[in-house]
Amino acid sequence: MPLLTNIERRALAKGQEIGQEIGKQKGAKETYQENILDLLQLRFNSVPKSIEDSLNNIDDLALLKQLHLSTISVKSLEEFEQLINSLS
Repeated sequence: MPLLTNIERRALAKGQEIGQEIGKQKGAKETYQENILDLLQLRFNSVPKSIEDSLNNIDDLALLKQLHLSTISVKSLEEFEQLINSLS
């Protein structure tokens, strides 16, 4: 393994740190999306592909968290779909 300068070591460490943060955010996004779909499936027995596609296009973790909490109180899939459209 070649020797690294201090600047290269710091750059490598910073790159690894950024990569880990991106990985955490991607994992959180996927977890929220899966949990929302699981709850909708449990409550309404099926989830239309349009809702699944809409959820998969949302990258904002705060929005996904809000939708996750709203999943508990919506009365229908149509209401949930309207909520997605109004928040996105």
